[in-house]
Amino acid sequence: MIKFFRHIRQRLVKENKFSKYLLYAIGEIILVVIGILIALQINNWNENKKSKKDEHYVLNEVLKNLEEDTVLVDAIITQRKKAKNSIISLEKFSDTQIWKTDSVQFHLVHLLTFERYFPINNAYEILKSKGLQLADNNLTTKISRYYDYEQPKIGRSILDIEVAILNIYNGEQSIIRFLSLFNKDKRILIKNPDDPLFKEELSSFLLAFQDNNAGTLDKLLVFRNTNKELREQITVALKKLD
Repeated sequence: MIKFFRHIRQRLVKENKFSKYLLYAIGEIILVVIGILIALQINNWNENKKSKKDEHYVLNEVLKNLEEDTVLVDAIITQRKKAKNSIISLEKFSDTQIWKTDSVQFHLVHLLTFERYFPINNAYEILKSKGLQLADNNLTTKISRYYDYEQPKIGRSILDIEVAILNIYNGEQSIIRFLSLFNKDKRILIKNPDDPLFKEELSSFLLAFQDNNAGTLDKLLVFRNTNKELREQITVALKKLD
């Protein structure tokens, strides 16, 4: 093809047909430009196709991580609700002076149980390594906020609960000294259920801990809702990419 065009140019030059040669040269340039534009368009199409495929994969992985994350959060919410109910029950025992040892020991198990939160964010790390390049900038912002701000914030709140309870476990002067058996998350026995000092210190702990527990529970519920909204938005984005 190149030789064919070259022969045409040479013939026009020999025949001294400059105007035709000029028109031909311009036409050849236009053809070359068109060819380049077509090649660029095909390249852009291939790149866009690859980009969409990569985005679909990463978003699908982020969605899976969010679903796994909400399972962990739901389990912690369940435990914080148990602790909330146990606080209410133990406060009633203290206020009415009706002391049911078995019930108190049952509620103490829920009260002194804590959870550890191990966030799942490996898909987000993949997304960051790709420069957070998503078609929907608003979705990029929401994903980034969830993992860089919301997730660490709820992690700190959950850790506050753990620290408060560990202070009971490790404190020589805490209510732990009034217990004859302490089987974490399973069973607790009180040495002397009628000990007024134990009742007094338990009441003080409940007063200090209830706000901590309630605050964390409220944050967890908001965080779970944030997770749900993000999952819904990602699902919509995935459908657009299909």
